[in-house]
Amino acid sequence: MLNSPLNSVFDPADQQSDSDLIAPGSAWRVYLIGVGFAGLLLVILARLVYVQTQLPERYLTALQATTTEIEILPARDGRILAGGTVLAADIEQYAIQVHYRWLQTNPDAVWLRQQIRNRLSRQERRDQTLVSNTEEQIAVERDQLRFNLATLTNLPEADVAASFLRIEQQVQRIADSVNRRHTNRSEDTKQAESDTASGTDSLFHWPMQIASQVRHALTTAPARQANQRIVVREEEAWHTVVENVSLSTAAQISEHPERFPGARIVSQTRRIYPQQQLAAHIVGAQTPLKEGEQPHHPLQISKSTGMPDTSDLNGQRKGRFGVELGYADRLKGTVGIREVVRNRRQQIISSSIVRKPVSGRDVVLTIDPDLQHICEQLLSEALADTPRQLLASMNQTGQQQADDAAQNETADDKAAQAQLVPTGGSIVVMDVQSGQILAAASGPTFNLQLFTGGSADDWQQANSDQRRPFVSRFSSMALPPGSTFKALTAVAALETGTFTSRQTFFCQGYLSNPNENRCLIFRQFGQGHGNLSLTAAMAQSCNVYFFDAARRMGILPLAEWAERFEFGQLTAIDLPFEKPGSLPVTTAAITTATNSGTSAGGTNSGTSAAGNMMANETNRSQAAMLRYQREALGFAIGQSRLTATPLQIARMMAAIANGGWLVTPHVVSEEGSARRADQDDTSMRQFPRHRISGLSAETLTAVRRGLTAVCEESYGTGYKTVRLSHVPIAGKTGTAETSPGKPDHAWFAGYAPANDPQIAFVVVLENGGSGSHAAGPVAREIVRAIFPAPAEESDVSNQN
Repeated sequence: MLNSPLNSVFDPADQQSDSDLIAPGSAWRVYLIGVGFAGLLLVILARLVYVQTQLPERYLTALQATTTEIEILPARDGRILAGGTVLAADIEQYAIQVHYRWLQTNPDAVWLRQQIRNRLSRQERRDQTLVSNTEEQIAVERDQLRFNLATLTNLPEADVAASFLRIEQQVQRIADSVNRRHTNRSEDTKQAESDTASGTDSLFHWPMQIASQVRHALTTAPARQANQRIVVREEEAWHTVVENVSLSTAAQISEHPERFPGARIVSQTRRIYPQQQLAAHIVGAQTPLKEGEQPHHPLQISKSTGMPDTSDLNGQRKGRFGVELGYADRLKGTVGIREVVRNRRQQIISSSIVRKPVSGRDVVLTIDPDLQHICEQLLSEALADTPRQLLASMNQTGQQQADDAAQNETADDKAAQAQLVPTGGSIVVMDVQSGQILAAASGPTFNLQLFTGGSADDWQQANSDQRRPFVSRFSSMALPPGSTFKALTAVAALETGTFTSRQTFFCQGYLSNPNENRCLIFRQFGQGHGNLSLTAAMAQSCNVYFFDAARRMGILPLAEWAERFEFGQLTAIDLPFEKPGSLPVTTAAITTATNSGTSAGGTNSGTSAAGNMMANETNRSQAAMLRYQREALGFAIGQSRLTATPLQIARMMAAIANGGWLVTPHVVSEEGSARRADQDDTSMRQFPRHRISGLSAETLTAVRRGLTAVCEESYGTGYKTVRLSHVPIAGKTGTAETSPGKPDHAWFAGYAPANDPQIAFVVVLENGGSGSHAAGPVAREIVRAIFPAPAEESDVSNQN
């Protein structure tokens, strides 16, 4: 032990002696060696602690990573009803879905092991024979699944197999694409590291490479094996193999899961329109959500995961027009939400319902389905889309009636012209007291089933129709109203005292110049109407009478009363995309022009420049007033730049009929949504009405007398084509001029019964020609349908 650091040969007592013995070494050598070993041991222990405590958590976190998805639970939307007739409803459809692992041609090895593990205990899995038999049993069940599904659904087994193969190919393409991109990224990363290492100085090449490999080994998670593929979600999902199966078929699969392993039944809702074309423009339609659109009821954010408001919106729909859009807040059900948690292999770990689905509420319309059908049939016949049946009597006798009335021709009658085929038309029937729309037809129309399952050929045919069948003409078509507007001109003239109801006027056929501002009777026969009262002027639709009234009272009263009847404004009907029409001038514009002219004319400027400015202002004001005065003549007979929708004219007639109340048209019952007795509809919409200010009872009586004479007096423009013997009708024909070279628009607007008004109605045929001969017979048949003659009622009773 002579080499021992502390040998006894070296006596500490002799360290300072002069002896020739070697002095003993320092004790710090031992301490330093101990510290070195201890430090190395601490490093090893620290790394061991890190590996045991931190790395497993990171690895396990990666292995145990989960993804949370939102699954939509469909909710039934409310129905649209009218008089007990279902116009729109959701029906529940069933589909068969099969898990991808059960339809694969070659089963996944991991899935197969999991199936064996679920069926055999640990002790049984040690028996290879038993494991092999279990694998064969699973293969038999997979084959039997296709046969059982084909037998149950009455489909050829080859079709079911083809559906399996199609789904497998789609999923395989997705998985291959994901794995190909992952492989390319890995190779790019390796290449980048190799390039970095090769670019290092040769002196440090090997040390840096060794250091990189050590760092990679200590800090990088193990790479996937070459044969380990990324599992995409579609490989652990359910796929629809048979759609629209019957309830009995769905029940068989749900009640006997042992016969259909890997299969399940899912339910979805589909919107249907049983009446197809009936009230298509009122009912509207729903279509699937487009990319970027949000559902009507937003998806609820999960409180547990804080997930954003996104999900798979497949199957979600949105109202596009009509009641489906206007009342979506009532009709749309609130879809349910299920959270599905999947592991890294996209297998479902858990699922929970975050929000239960809530069905939408039914909506009841005010329209009468039978009357709506009659109006649509009449419109279709008038547009020559269907053979004449309801208008057959007019088709047979109309020419004779026209010949008889030729010598009494007025501005609304053109018997000499050939029967025209309108490009479009509209009918509105309204309750005069409440504003309820009893019927609103627009032609040409379309089939609502286009939006739920229309073929490409069907859509091509509808879109190629130049008459624009998808336009709702009763609320979105603004045309010159023609002589139907004379009822409002009469109101303005009476209320301003321009003339009285008994005062007469001599019509010479033109106002001042034989070449302008004429009656049609003068253009055709060179004579006027002679002496006329207001009643006769309205009955014969004398243009000159109303030209003279407009010239005497000016345009301001016309504009004031047009605004009181709310022309140029929306009627606030509960349907989207309504058009307001247009007024040629407003009271504000007239007042501004008048005040400007007065101020400029009454100011004495001290400078020539200011005087010139005032003179120019005066000239502009005078020019504007002259333009307004000329425009007043066309305004008075429903021409000029005035346009109105059929809905606005029907509203005007209802106000005259009900004593001066301007109603709010609506197609949904004021009772609101259909509901149980214990439910309260807090969102019930109100449809108020208000009295037109300044409209006296005497004026209304005089105007009503003139409207009644149109149909009830032999000289009236509607006597031969509109009058019915069993019910008095009040109304006004209108033949509105349009652009040069195109036929006139045919109007008839009125109310019935004339002595006890209940309904107001409007018929307009776009480019239909004469109001009396084209629109009049349609109006007559509408009134006949609503108020049938006693003899007709007896015939119907006998037939029943």
